[in-house]
Amino acid sequence: MDSAPPNPPSESNDEAWRQIENLVEQLAELSRSEVSVGEFYKELLDRIVSGLAASGGTVWTRDAGAGLQPRYRINPPENSGGEPGPGWPGHDRLIETVLASDRPQLVPPRSAAAGDDQTKNPTPFLLVLCPWRVDDELAGVIEVFQRPGASPETRRGYLQFLSVICELVTDFHGNRRVRTFQAHAAYWRRFEQYVAAVHSSLDLRQTAYQIANEGRRLIDCDRVSVLSAHGSKCRLLAASGVDTPNRRANTVRQLERLAAAVMACNEPLWYCPGSGDLPPPIERPLNSYVDQTHVRLLAAVLLRAAKADDGGGQSQPLGMLIVERFRGAADDDLRERVDVASRHGALALQNALELRNVPFARPLRMLGTVLHGSRLPKAICVLLAVAAAVIALVAVPADFEVEARGELQPRDQRDVFAPANGVVSSLRVAHAAEVHTNDLLLTLRRPELDLEFQRVWGELQTAQQRLATIEAERLQNPRETEEQRRRYQQLTAEEEELKQWADSLQRQYEIVQKQQSALEVRSPIGGRILTWNIKQLLEARPVQQGQLLTTVANLRGDWVLELEVPGDRIADVLAAEERFRRRAEVTFVLATDPGVVYRGRIEDVAPRVEIAESEQSVVLATVCFDRDDVPKLIPGATVVGKINCGRRSLGYVWLHDLFEAVEAWVLF
Repeated sequence: MDSAPPNPPSESNDEAWRQIENLVEQLAELSRSEVSVGEFYKELLDRIVSGLAASGGTVWTRDAGAGLQPRYRINPPENSGGEPGPGWPGHDRLIETVLASDRPQLVPPRSAAAGDDQTKNPTPFLLVLCPWRVDDELAGVIEVFQRPGASPETRRGYLQFLSVICELVTDFHGNRRVRTFQAHAAYWRRFEQYVAAVHSSLDLRQTAYQIANEGRRLIDCDRVSVLSAHGSKCRLLAASGVDTPNRRANTVRQLERLAAAVMACNEPLWYCPGSGDLPPPIERPLNSYVDQTHVRLLAAVLLRAAKADDGGGQSQPLGMLIVERFRGAADDDLRERVDVASRHGALALQNALELRNVPFARPLRMLGTVLHGSRLPKAICVLLAVAAAVIALVAVPADFEVEARGELQPRDQRDVFAPANGVVSSLRVAHAAEVHTNDLLLTLRRPELDLEFQRVWGELQTAQQRLATIEAERLQNPRETEEQRRRYQQLTAEEEELKQWADSLQRQYEIVQKQQSALEVRSPIGGRILTWNIKQLLEARPVQQGQLLTTVANLRGDWVLELEVPGDRIADVLAAEERFRRRAEVTFVLATDPGVVYRGRIEDVAPRVEIAESEQSVVLATVCFDRDDVPKLIPGATVVGKINCGRRSLGYVWLHDLFEAVEAWVLF
């Protein structure tokens, strides 16, 4: 392109300007994006070279202490040594001159500045140069290698376009700096919140909780854990996002072992995949923990106490701050944030630990809060009231009673059980029927026993009939010949054999008769049938040996209470009886008549503890009373009794359960 191109038609000019406007809009949008500086320069120069149909270009930036340096290049021309890119001192001086002049310039190919042979363009291209500023300071130059031969108007268009682009570069750096300031402002706000939170309380667990949760926001990581040092071991105090960590969890135990190994080395640990070799004492617990949690970045930083004024060596570690990320890697900002969080967290943890080691620190703080300022008169009144209540609980006596539940039952009561397996063939009684001792209640039938009875009876009749026949034949048989005598002896032997067989069958017959007689179930005592709807329950029903069939009770005799005394209260009952040398008195009410209180006395106490249906340990006790005092006697009626165990202090009567629970906790 050695000569200027002809002027295109107006429509072509309009299309070219639209393309340029679109390119400027795209670059303006790029300047407002959050891409890195290197990506911005690359994309910027690519679009400038493409939009101007240039041969190449360079983005020059001023670096502190190094002057102007090429940041990004596209197709630079070869220098005199055959290397790519301008390497002539005159060309570099030209770029510095343009930057110092602070205005765009066009430098023809192979030309020098007027009066200065050291400032020149040794390339065969038209150089389009334009500087830009950042915060009113000259920061760099954009250089475009354009083919020569363009018209003066086109050249001015190059300068105007490049001036607009440099303004966009200035906007990009301004926007980037604004975002940087905003990020710093947000960071300092989080820092202030973190410092205020970790120093807001002197409670150890609350402080550790604030360090973990607020530290996670400050550091911008996935999890922060705070551990305290206990000799050569570490104990997890708090983990971000967890109200109460489960120290029995496998992950927590592995984390504590890792922290102990790092603390033994007395150096911080920064781990990410491929971070290099680690000491074996750290490598083994670290690999176990990483395999369990799949963490991608882990930092374990020691929390040290503040150094004393007298100097000396390093202070002993108070604990450890462990930072974890499950994605991403470490950077300088992360290390700085971890360092800030650990320093302030260590100070807050040190204050909390020092306060915890002060004797009676928590009660004194609470007392100081209560006695502060205008609260003093109210506090004195409250303390006097509490003192009076304590004195009353200790000095005022009260009746100590042990509550027990049970049932009202007749003393003379028997359960009737099935003597064998069978089917109820005959039921002779009904509900609430009066019976006498040895009255027939029901009859069982066993088909196999009936079959056995028929077999034995039939075989017995057959044996007796054959025995009679043989006896008659033996008596009538003469014994004159040898044959007759042999026949007589044979009949005699058969007679003896049949007698033995008949005797055996007779004994079997008597046994079967006894078994059939045992199927008749009779009342063991005189009384009333208590089983409800006994006909529907038992008539023609199969039963198993030992199954409860019915209950007979003498309702006209004495009645008793069957109480279930709680196992943890029976000692009080026995101690009271030993102290008074008499059976303990009992007051009780019936569920059927709760408005009346009756009195009785313990008659007997079981020698062992049993498990009730409620799965609580109880001791059975029998209470006797005058049946004439209770007009409504119903078997099985629920009873709530109170056993009088003497008089004890009011505090023991009200709080004995609490006292015993504390005593058991202290001793065991």
